[in-house]
Amino acid sequence: MNASAVALLEERLRQAEERIAALNRIGIALSAERDLEKLLETILTESRRFSSSEAGSLYLAEESPEGRRLRFKLAQNDAVRFAFSERTVPVNEASLAGWVAVHGEPLVLEDAYALPEGAPYRHNHAFDESTGFRTRAMLVVPMKDHRGELVGVLQLMNRRARATDLYEAYPADLVPLLLSLATQAAVCLKANHLTASIRRLFENFAQAAIVAVEQRDPTTAGHSNRVATLTVEMAGLVDRAAEGPYASVSFSREEMREIFTAALLHDFGKISIPERVLVKAKKLSEDGLGKIRDRFDFSLVAAEAAEARALLESRARDGGRVSERELQALDAAAAERARELEELFDEIVAANEPTVMPKDARGRLEALLARRTRDRRGQETTLLLPEEFRFLSITQGSLSEEERRAIESHVSQTFRFLSTIPWTADLARVPEIAYAHHEKLDGTGYPRGIGPADISPAARSLTVCDIYDALTASDRPYKKAVPRDRALEILEAEAARDKLDRWMVSAFIEGKVWKSLGP
Repeated sequence: MNASAVALLEERLRQAEERIAALNRIGIALSAERDLEKLLETILTESRRFSSSEAGSLYLAEESPEGRRLRFKLAQNDAVRFAFSERTVPVNEASLAGWVAVHGEPLVLEDAYALPEGAPYRHNHAFDESTGFRTRAMLVVPMKDHRGELVGVLQLMNRRARATDLYEAYPADLVPLLLSLATQAAVCLKANHLTASIRRLFENFAQAAIVAVEQRDPTTAGHSNRVATLTVEMAGLVDRAAEGPYASVSFSREEMREIFTAALLHDFGKISIPERVLVKAKKLSEDGLGKIRDRFDFSLVAAEAAEARALLESRARDGGRVSERELQALDAAAAERARELEELFDEIVAANEPTVMPKDARGRLEALLARRTRDRRGQETTLLLPEEFRFLSITQGSLSEEERRAIESHVSQTFRFLSTIPWTADLARVPEIAYAHHEKLDGTGYPRGIGPADISPAARSLTVCDIYDALTASDRPYKKAVPRDRALEILEAEAARDKLDRWMVSAFIEGKVWKSLGP
């Protein structure tokens, strides 16, 4: 074998090795890309680079009411600048891409303006005429997945020679390599679509789960979605911070989705809280207050009946008659008892509000624990039961200590639920972020009482947004909505006490994050 033949073989071997290395590199790049738009850009860019093409376009197959069509999704051209707009073409033999889609075979043309005689397809000259570009050689290949199903069509134009600046035809040995590359691209696109559909399925499930939670407490409807919107907006401020404690913190698109998901599901654990506690507006329920009312009324009737019986028995013993004056005395005594108990019941109603009970009211109610009466079955009891007094004596809000712990347990329940989900790597921190949304930087939060080192920037953002929405949300049975300015003052006060992140609160206020919810 002479030297020139050896040199030729060596050159072919080098080209083959370069192509194999390029295919491996492209395959890795395609597999790593999760964003659909970037994936399409990568497919076309790498295909053009691999084939030394000056221009190219990419079509995706789709179903429509008119039948199967190809959507002109992307175009690149190194020679001219142009305005791109999507459009669709039918899957038929009239166009180059349509012919390839119909037959599933590659199409190689030495010149787009010199088509084979009798060819059913035509090259669309409109682009060339409007831009001054000259389409020359073309290579059009189908993008089929591993099952042979058409995903799209890849169209390459104007191959440049390696050694010169001239154009050349696409060589035959390049076609199977481009088909292999197109198959890799199709498989990656299918995987991307599958991932996207699974993500949509999960997002829809998450939304449905939140609806289920909020239907149990209609007064909080919309809270989770609002907090998720606010938190993502807040995370964007963190991501864009050029100075301060978060200048080095950035969030990818996947991390933003992770933060949104954690914020959306941060209260899911409330599904496990008894509804009577979850929606408890006052210290005693209407039913509980009604039982006290019945007890008071029965006590009045029983006392009046006892006094009347005693009077009748007395007159029966002495043979006398009941006088008008004695009847008036009975009425007066009954009226006085009714007035006294009505005043006491009014105090019970006032004490039942989720406010702090005055000390003197507590004393008067405590006296009811010693006032004995009998129920309808004749059993001795007190006008106010110890358990009722305990609830009425709640110093702040409407919840007892046990009920408050039950409400606070929703954080741990949320974490337990979220931890059972086999999250993908890009959503792996969802349980952790949601778990910390009631923690405080001074360690006084719950359920773990952790400090700043264990509270991530995402969780700090969520905490600020959760508190703001809870304060400003529409009136709830147990509290009035706080005006925005007052809510912001509360956030600043909490930050000044090192409970909330000072930078986060300042950024929330200066960035007017609440505007992300609309007017």
